[in-house]
Amino acid sequence: MKSFWYVIKAIPGRETRCREIIERQIKHAGLQEYVENLLIPVERVIEVKRGKKVSVEHKLYPGYIYVEMQARNDVLETIREVDGVIGFLGPDARTPSALEPDEVERIKKIAEAESSDEQRAAMVQIPYNVGDKVKVKEGTFAGMDGDVEEVNAPKGTLRVLITVFGRQTPVELEVWQVEELV
Repeated sequence: MKSFWYVIKAIPGRETRCREIIERQIKHAGLQEYVENLLIPVERVIEVKRGKKVSVEHKLYPGYIYVEMQARNDVLETIREVDGVIGFLGPDARTPSALEPDEVERIKKIAEAESSDEQRAAMVQIPYNVGDKVKVKEGTFAGMDGDVEEVNAPKGTLRVLITVFGRQTPVELEVWQVEELV
């Protein structure tokens, strides 16, 4: 029987603990030959905390655990009984729906990316588009508003047009230095 990827819904913030319990319960029940992978995709993000850049891991999909398995009743029941597991993603929480292969590949690439910020930035979409209005929250131009002129995903930067002394001035900023203008 072939394995497919499914999504387990878990209580947000308890994904790692749920994954550990699932692994332990599957091993205890002797079902490890039917469960190949348990994955919680994360991305490494640079944040500013107390004036310093800090690299922090963020879960890409809080509340979800990806599992590669054979959807046998005994495996599904073992996973459903874990404290913190809500059910499976699909039309019915008791019956999982397999993910499409292209979606699985995208998630695996993000999760398996090495520490290369360039490689990860190319796979993770930057939440801004050309023309978006943003406010600078860090750096020399903090507090100023501007329009996104260019998005450089591999570098994780934006070129923002800011009005300085009545003239449009392009400024290159890192994504973490701006926030969406509401």
